[in-house]
Amino acid sequence: MTGIFTKNNTLRNLAVLVLLLLGFGIRLLDLTDPPLDIHPTRQLHSALMARGMYYQTVTDAPEWQIKTAIQQGKREAVIEPPVLETLTASLYRLAGGEYVWIARILSSLFWVIAGLSVFLLAYALTTADGGTTALIFYLFLPYGVMASRTFQPDPLMVALICTAWWTFHRWLKTPDWKWTILAGLCSGMAIFVKNVSLFFLLVPFALMVINNNIRSTLKNPKVWLLAILAVMPFQAYTLYGTFVARFLGQQFSFRIFPNLWLDISNYSRWVSKINDTVGIPALALGLIGLYLFTGRPERKYVLGMWAGYLLYGFTFAYHIGTHDYYQLPLIPILALSLAPLGSLVGSQVSMLKMGKLGKPLLSFLVILPVLLLLWQNREILKSQDYRAEPAFWRSLGDRLRDFPVVGLTQDYGYRLAYYGWDSIANWPGSGDIEVRNLAGKNVKDFQELVAKEISGKSYFLVTWFEDYARQPDLKTYLENNYPKEIGTGYELFDLTKPLTP
Repeated sequence: MTGIFTKNNTLRNLAVLVLLLLGFGIRLLDLTDPPLDIHPTRQLHSALMARGMYYQTVTDAPEWQIKTAIQQGKREAVIEPPVLETLTASLYRLAGGEYVWIARILSSLFWVIAGLSVFLLAYALTTADGGTTALIFYLFLPYGVMASRTFQPDPLMVALICTAWWTFHRWLKTPDWKWTILAGLCSGMAIFVKNVSLFFLLVPFALMVINNNIRSTLKNPKVWLLAILAVMPFQAYTLYGTFVARFLGQQFSFRIFPNLWLDISNYSRWVSKINDTVGIPALALGLIGLYLFTGRPERKYVLGMWAGYLLYGFTFAYHIGTHDYYQLPLIPILALSLAPLGSLVGSQVSMLKMGKLGKPLLSFLVILPVLLLLWQNREILKSQDYRAEPAFWRSLGDRLRDFPVVGLTQDYGYRLAYYGWDSIANWPGSGDIEVRNLAGKNVKDFQELVAKEISGKSYFLVTWFEDYARQPDLKTYLENNYPKEIGTGYELFDLTKPLTP
């Protein structure tokens, strides 16, 4: 088949290399900005864990700081294996300090390297032009740029899923022991890093392996070895965490809500998150692309990925419509779905007679979308600046660290915990109350909640004013019963000096 990159291997390889370098470079922009731009709760959770690990070997810091860092790190709930946190803490030691942007480099690096797997798989399923199209979408989608550099396991998870998809496809073409082991190990690492990878691997793998001869499949030792390598690390971790260390007991609490399957508004939220992250036009083009695969096996493989995504969305029905990073695996699925469109366009363009200016014009038409996406990503990254936040939280931490405090603050108090070195009791936000109600574990009435959360505390801190306005009972209670100090970005109620009735 003809195409822009089909016959010129040098041009194709150079284009892929340049795209990968640009994809990594744009993610390093605004590198040292605090990780509050996207998913701050999840990022600061990992930052606290990594800091706790790092401070176990620190000897030149104040004793209270070392103790606080270690305690805060151990207090964080462990669900997924802390792979990225451990790597980051190790690099802190090599760098000689706690530089949280190191995690941003790691996540970006994992995501960009996996772009090569996306290209190779899309190339194998379509053409070099299709592979290049998939790579551009995967690397430069604005939401993808933002989310793929976050300090959380999801970028690494998606990177490993993409690598597992590619190695599994190679195994299908060359089912020898080498590719069996590689596909099994990549799948096992993905599921180990975050077990929801199972949705995106099991469904397409099963569709491709079983075919029409289940008996032959079950007799194939390579299939069994691949499956064992894929599930063994995750299974060992789960057994250890559940029955030995016992830190996984609450793993599925407030996660699965079958009652939302019949809630139309939940599907509206799901579609809204898709629009916010990848865009409805890209979704429509990706679905069209599914019908343009020239071979049935190729289409079935990508359809299996879509089926895994839908099963994942139904399983985590609440989170798929409220947490945008649950859409991250959709990015490579859409990238692969767009590959046939890129292949078709490249084939048609390459057959046009353009004269002497044809090649320069063609090169410009390929480069222009990348340049526009780079500029758009630059503007997004430069438009946000959180460098003033650490000083604000540090000042609050210095003031309140020696007192028992309860607060309604952003990100469950993580900003105060990380930057202010002060962990306070968290007053539930309106969203937390909604989740508990969905799970059938209704929050106590207001007076019981006050008695439980406020009793014995010296101060009530409010910095999350949007949610404070959504809780009129709390606002009325505090305003009517305690003196208030108003500062820039906070309100502080002194619970030790109740107002005279």
